[in-house]
Amino acid sequence: MPVLHYIAWILFFVSAVLMTVVVLLQESKGGGLAEAFGGTGAETFGVKSGGISRFTYILAGIFCGSAILISATWN
Repeated sequence: MPVLHYIAWILFFVSAVLMTVVVLLQESKGGGLAEAFGGTGAETFGVKSGGISRFTYILAGIFCGSAILISATWN
């Protein structure tokens, strides 16, 4: 069980960092940080705006799932 606990922590931190970067690069109504880099924030991962939202949802699911897994394997 300790191995699963450490894997959950790794997933938790990686998904948190990736989600922060993706959310900051998404173009909002006011342009946001995406415009500071030439407006290419929505196409960072080679997908259009709908795809980046899907990627954000997947990362949020991984983040929440790993948090639940950490809680379940806590001693």
